[in-house]
Amino acid sequence: MIKAIKGIMVGNTIADDRAKTEDDLTHPFFALLVILVIAVVAANFIPSGAYERVAFEGRTIVDANSFEYVEKKYVGISEFFTSFYYGFKSTSGLMALIFFAGGAFGVVKNIGLLESAIKAVSFKLRNTHFSIIALVMMTLIGTQIAFTSLWELSIVMIPMVVPLVLALGYDRVVGASIVILAACAGFGAALTNPLFTAIAHKIAELPIYSAMWYRGIVFVVVLAVCYIYLMVYAAKVKKDPKKSLVYGIESDYKALDDSIAEFTAPLKRAGVAFLAMFAFLLYGVISLGFDFPEISATFVALAFVVGLAYGSNLNKICKMFGEGMKDIFFAATVMFFAMAVLHVLKEAQTIDTIIAFFADLVTGHSPIVTANLMLFMQSAINFFIPSGSGQALITMPIMVPLADLGDVNRQVAALASQLGDGFSNFIYPTNGTLLAILMAAGIPYSKWFKFFFPLFLILMVISALAVSIAVMINLGPF
Repeated sequence: MIKAIKGIMVGNTIADDRAKTEDDLTHPFFALLVILVIAVVAANFIPSGAYERVAFEGRTIVDANSFEYVEKKYVGISEFFTSFYYGFKSTSGLMALIFFAGGAFGVVKNIGLLESAIKAVSFKLRNTHFSIIALVMMTLIGTQIAFTSLWELSIVMIPMVVPLVLALGYDRVVGASIVILAACAGFGAALTNPLFTAIAHKIAELPIYSAMWYRGIVFVVVLAVCYIYLMVYAAKVKKDPKKSLVYGIESDYKALDDSIAEFTAPLKRAGVAFLAMFAFLLYGVISLGFDFPEISATFVALAFVVGLAYGSNLNKICKMFGEGMKDIFFAATVMFFAMAVLHVLKEAQTIDTIIAFFADLVTGHSPIVTANLMLFMQSAINFFIPSGSGQALITMPIMVPLADLGDVNRQVAALASQLGDGFSNFIYPTNGTLLAILMAAGIPYSKWFKFFFPLFLILMVISALAVSIAVMINLGPF
């Protein structure tokens, strides 16, 4: 395997005259800054409007029949600059989770457990074809996210997968896509997504997580399509490394070296502790209803349990934890720009106007057409409200009466909303989590868009077919 890796990596070496420095690339902050400026300008041209909010089982939801235009509210320089603070404040919970996860994996990385585990896996799979490796990894990652909806944690999986894939002769896009495309399938067609599906079902008065079998079928189909799409690109890169979308773009990621991993007694203890804590995390998310505070706490505990099991003192653990947080700083902070856009639209009171506009387009069609318009409406709204739970609370009270009026089952309306929200998260530049993951992988957004956009169109066609079939089979219970 080691000889093979050396031979493969020679073909992937980037010539000095082709390499681009970090200063040559567009920083994600700049791209989001442009979007924020556009949002401020557009918000001053879109009429202000509002729906009435009513209490519903401890939540505030929208009265679908209450929209009316209000006096136009303008935003300017003041709102532009304060949006940075409010964007940071709005996404602070998710940023905290990412920081704590980064700190935990900083410990795992610095004691050598991460590299040793990857090398051990590489050695075990030395005679296994890459297509099998990718299939197994995508299935495991996608299934986990299909039940937990925690695709944000993909950011901590990137450093595990990319070095292995580089050693096998592929590029960062292939390595990152194993994680991101699996997350896309798992989140978009999630079986038990507490951040969208559960809320949508509750508002629609459906049994929570009902019709799971149908979403399971959609998940398998989507995962298979994502896998095939990735394999086509991977084969092209393996044949000619110059066709890589990131060819000539330098990165800190390196292929695994040719040393053989040695699992010492401390590493074995740390490995057992890591597996136990991560298993507890999955159990907590699936069975105990863990949210961001509990998940963050588990990552902090993981850092100390693993570090102590390895034999490190508390001072060393704190240092490694801090280094892990530092490594993920820019990837985590990029999220607040996306929320700054949402804050500007809220200040101008244009979000409800945008939703009302899409709602008017949905009525007066056949059930199949209405259901598919709901799908694309939700996908469009996701650009402005990149928050699954936020979208469910705002749009489902509108979707439900529209579904009733359009003779569409509420289950179908919830499915259309979930699919419309899920897949578009992986292409919109207003989604801070996506930008954070791409930054961690060293992939410019423009390159990712070029890679993912054709697949996104395919996934939307699959979603439309899934929604249409759901209408035809009367997917319910109602």
